[in-house]
Amino acid sequence: MSGYNFLEGVRVVEVAQLGPSSLGGYLADMGADVIKVEGRDGDPVRYSGTPAIGAPDGPGLLHLRWNRGKRSLGLNLKSEEGAALFRKLVAKADIVIEGMRAGVLDRLGLGFEALRAVNPRIVFCSISGLGSTGPYSTLGSHGPSFDAFGGLTSLNPYGLSPEERRATDWAPIGMHAMGLNAALGTLAALNRAQRTGEGAYVEVTGAESAAHWLPDGINSVLNAPLVFARPGFLNSREKMAGWPRLFAYATRDGKKVFFQGLSPKFWTRFCDVLDRPDLAALYEQTPDTGEADERAHVELVKLFALRDFDDWMTLFREHDIPGGPANSPQTLAHDPHFLARENIYEVEQPGVGKLRLGTTAVKTPGQAFAPAAAPAQWQHSTEILGDLLGLDTHEVERLRAAEAVYTSERCER
Repeated sequence: MSGYNFLEGVRVVEVAQLGPSSLGGYLADMGADVIKVEGRDGDPVRYSGTPAIGAPDGPGLLHLRWNRGKRSLGLNLKSEEGAALFRKLVAKADIVIEGMRAGVLDRLGLGFEALRAVNPRIVFCSISGLGSTGPYSTLGSHGPSFDAFGGLTSLNPYGLSPEERRATDWAPIGMHAMGLNAALGTLAALNRAQRTGEGAYVEVTGAESAAHWLPDGINSVLNAPLVFARPGFLNSREKMAGWPRLFAYATRDGKKVFFQGLSPKFWTRFCDVLDRPDLAALYEQTPDTGEADERAHVELVKLFALRDFDDWMTLFREHDIPGGPANSPQTLAHDPHFLARENIYEVEQPGVGKLRLGTTAVKTPGQAFAPAAAPAQWQHSTEILGDLLGLDTHEVERLRAAEAVYTSERCER
């Protein structure tokens, strides 16, 4: 069972591991029937990353998120019979995901051109680190390298000490943006295929997802002779003018609020509500916005420390002053706004028990988001081979003995 019903009736055949599994995850969240084809070794994301859930050797959170709502089918694509079953499955599908190094399926005789002969309407999305063309296409790659390629950061947080990691605000971009970009391209191609009957090859890379993430990144360099500093945006100390009015401050009870009184209207209202004309006057007394900002910041640090978090949130709401929480993962899990908007669901994860997990940023009235648990390796092989391909139990047993298919009865971690 997948999440919403927007893609109900759309069948996806996924051959993906690690980060590229997120594409199928997003499609399953929207209601597609995603069949995850796994070989003998399965998807290593099941037991990758930290923390482990349920036990020190339990599943990883990336698996629980990216593989939820899917069905797992064990196929040996290197065997003639396994490849034949794959083609039959694709004949009944709308989308194929190749989520490994680009060209893997092509080398197995199961690439886009071969599959289009089986199903002219098929949308084939190749999602990889570096793509199928260009001088780096034969190189292996891992998640942190995508941001290094895209000019975002060359930091690998797992190379830092625990103390350094806690002090680092870096979050990976390319590894997580690739699935979203691929979902956009895949669904756009699916829309055309459903209108015209014409399939498509779509390619998305983690490296390019990072490179195109910032609108003012590479575009500023490409147009360097035409790039100018915007007057008034930076103060004399090369910070954004007014930055203390768009800043996170600690409250009396140790939490943080993100104050957003940047515009003159809201800044004046804030100063009036708190009866602090001296704050309002700071920016009128000196043309040096850098000096005014430094003085304002000192005063705001002291001011926000006088009240508790809930008191500040009440003041923001009652007086229409932009502000909100500056959450940590720990406070986000209890944030009333986050909870009220159904951002958490419960699921029974076999071998672990009941889990509370994050839902999706996509919301729709009248539908509860409740995808099935991430599948065990080869969990649905017998079901899929029987229901979709019409194989009886004797044929499944024969194929299993020939190592063309894998079923959960023989699954070993």
